Amino acid sequence: MVTEIEEILVVIDVLRASGTIVTALVNGVKEVIPVNSEETAFELRNEGYILAGEQNGIKLPDFDLGNSPVELLRYIEESSIEKIALKTTNSTEILAEVENALICSSLNLTTIKHRLEDKGTSANLLAVGSKHGITEDLAVAMALYSSLNDGLKINKAYLKECISNSNTAKYLIEIGYKKDVEFLSQIDKYDAIPVLREGVIKCTK
Repeated sequence: MVTEIEEILVVIDVLRASGTIVTALVNGVKEVIPVNSEETAFELRNEGYILAGEQNGIKLPDFDLGNSPVELLRYIEESSIEKIALKTTNSTEILAEVENALICSSLNLTTIKHRLEDKGTSANLLAVGSKHGITEDLAVAMALYSSLNDGLKINKAYLKECISNSNTAKYLIEIGYKKDVEFLSQIDKYDAIPVLREGVIKCTK
């Protein structure tokens, strides 16, 4: 239970790991395991996990999917997926090493805010970023922080601009992931609370 955690780590990687995780768990996937090596992912394939992952934004060789919520939704339309092993350039190395965390995206920002308010728990916000920048993650983290601490209204139009016009977004568009950027520029599309506990991410709502 999340209530057992005295201080919660909230991991924010808008483009794209957090959004891929949220989208997966809202659309029928039961669990996501973040892994920090391709070898671990291939071991999990033998246990029935679908492999999703990227390096520098590009789908990893021999993986089933990239780190793409849009690609994932297309895959789900054609096949039933219950378990995903996820390997990304930035976030999953962090997630594979921590014991507990909430996963926050643009897609579930207000739901995460409400969960933190309801539990009255202090939180450490981790804006992951990448070599291309951190604007989109900082914008979501700041919106979460200011809404919780100062009662400020979340400015969805501003957040969308920060995401869609960030350097990370420009890079993803350049390598063919414009639809992911458009999808992840949506604020509060899903009502979901992904919780990492003991190496596995599941949805509590």
